[in-house]
Amino acid sequence: MPELQIGENSVEVDDMGFIINPDDWSEEVAATIAMNSSLYPLTEEHWRVILYIRNYYETYSVAPMLQLIVKRTRINEKKLFKLFPTSCRECMCKVAGLPQPTG
Repeated sequence: MPELQIGENSVEVDDMGFIINPDDWSEEVAATIAMNSSLYPLTEEHWRVILYIRNYYETYSVAPMLQLIVKRTRINEKKLFKLFPTSCRECMCKVAGLPQPTG
């Protein structure tokens, strides 16, 4: 398995760069993934989305749909696509340390 290097530590990721174990996630991991995805620096709006979808995942064991992210974070869809320009929902999940979303 590939690994993501975080300072002196490493986190196991799949071939697409998604963290294998969501419990390995930290803000430092998110920042590293964001740098590797050309999203750095993470803004307050990025963190609002990241923390919302992590909380949702911890509660329901699935990533929220884009429409729910828009509603709960009060960040419109156009802005979300600017914040996470490459495969928006997939990119959000990767930075938030969630598995690759399906559907």
